[in-house]
Amino acid sequence: MANTISTRRAARTLGAVVWLAAAGAATADVGPDDEIYSPQVEAGELEAEIRYYDLGDNDTNNTHETRIEIGYSPTDFWRASVSPVLVNGARSATHLHQIQIENVFALPGDGTGLWPDIGLFLSYEIGTIDDAEDELVIGPVLEKELGRWLLSANVFVDRAMVHEPDVGLSYGWQARWTPPAGPFDLGVQGFGEHEFLAEDDEDDSAYPHAPRYAPGHRAGPALFAGMDIGDESRLNWQLALLFGLDDDAADHTLRLAIEYEIEG
Repeated sequence: MANTISTRRAARTLGAVVWLAAAGAATADVGPDDEIYSPQVEAGELEAEIRYYDLGDNDTNNTHETRIEIGYSPTDFWRASVSPVLVNGARSATHLHQIQIENVFALPGDGTGLWPDIGLFLSYEIGTIDDAEDELVIGPVLEKELGRWLLSANVFVDRAMVHEPDVGLSYGWQARWTPPAGPFDLGVQGFGEHEFLAEDDEDDSAYPHAPRYAPGHRAGPALFAGMDIGDESRLNWQLALLFGLDDDAADHTLRLAIEYEIEG
């Protein structure tokens, strides 16, 4: 009975977060899709995750983004997920901007010694608005546990699926520390990405619904926490504040991710 009550409470909490994130997409400012992917895969695990990004800058042409992801691991080496991406900003109302189909494949190895756990990330992003470009993203995801530290790195090659495709590079890194006691893990994260169009070739009039993403380099502190819900479920969340490190990046980006896991 206690487990049932706890599960219902978690479901209500998750539902409230979904509602707040969707409502917030109409009133807040959001930035790029900054996410650290892990090579760890557990067969039978079902997860629902919400990613919300709030971007702050000095101009008024900001963008808001909410992603709701449903993922499942059918085997112990493959995790698949689908994510609708809701976007709105100064030039458009809230709309479905993309559908992302993501896969993580765990590669052989157990991360012993200095060698990290390694996986392969593969994503296809389907543009759902006029003149939107589909995009293929691929690259390694690495993770290494050293004492109380968990170190992660992602390096991705992005290719726009058009006749004259742009190919670029994006990355993410994270250092997470688990203290001997306390409710939170502490960490720091960093991200960077390219611009699809060269500055001389950009024409905003051709993409009236395109979100204003801020490329460049960003880094900042992060908090992590989680709680068990019954014997086979867990609710995890993380909150980070990223600061722009160059002129191209947004001044600051607040990112929130909440994940509900059900073990197989």
